Amino acid sequence: MPTIENRLKAYIETLPESKLKAAMAYALLGGGKRIRPMLGMTLLESKGVDPTPYIEAFLAVEMIHTYSLIHDDLPAMDDDTLRRGKPTVHIAFDEAIAILAGDALLTDSFRLVTQNKYLSTLQKVEIIDIISSKAGSTGMVFGQIKDIESEDKMVTIEDLNLMYELKTANLIQASLMIAGVILSDHDIKSYEDLGYYIGLIFQIQDDILEYTLSPEEFGKSKSDDIRNKPTYVSLLGLDKANQVLNTYVDTLNTLIESLYIKDTVIHTQIKLLLNRRK
Repeated sequence: MPTIENRLKAYIETLPESKLKAAMAYALLGGGKRIRPMLGMTLLESKGVDPTPYIEAFLAVEMIHTYSLIHDDLPAMDDDTLRRGKPTVHIAFDEAIAILAGDALLTDSFRLVTQNKYLSTLQKVEIIDIISSKAGSTGMVFGQIKDIESEDKMVTIEDLNLMYELKTANLIQASLMIAGVILSDHDIKSYEDLGYYIGLIFQIQDDILEYTLSPEEFGKSKSDDIRNKPTYVSLLGLDKANQVLNTYVDTLNTLIESLYIKDTVIHTQIKLLLNRRK
């Protein structure tokens, strides 16, 4: 979706020239899949609403996602050296710049929402509440803590599912729930459920791809294996992980039918995710 890239570039161009701007551009414009904004925007399209006027609300989620990757890669966290096929931000710049770039992306994301002229004041408040709850101390950041605590420890599949929900599904849920706010749809819980299964499936796929592909093919370091973190493959084995994945895909497909979005543009987007190879 070219509009997403264009608007992200336009946002970067509003920043004063500095190493901070360079690092933010390096991370934000570095070839991400844009899964989170695309899912929210294609949900609007599937319901007959043009998402373009509201794009900043979805870009805010992408900026928070990017900040989380920058911080997740830091030496104090996963200590990764490769992201999206190129050196991580703290390697390309330095650790201090990487921390500040993440801080700036997180903070600026909320302003993108408040500055949108097509959202009502109530919608802005609802969207900021969704984003902050899904990204903060009860959401994605809490998932990062769970991730750190899981290193070199025995965990259950239930523990792993909670970690994946918090770390990965939460921001996907946020984007779909934002679409629900824009649609004035009172059944936002169903969009939250949709985001849960998409996120869980995506993360299990990550586990399988990390196990079966080289770092060059995968586009990032195999830090889970290096840091002895639990994954679906390490806990269940490859065959069983694939079986569980297929079960979740069946559940997701049932939910897609119940939401009347089968064979729509968002369904196409979801199917592309389910068939990814990196």
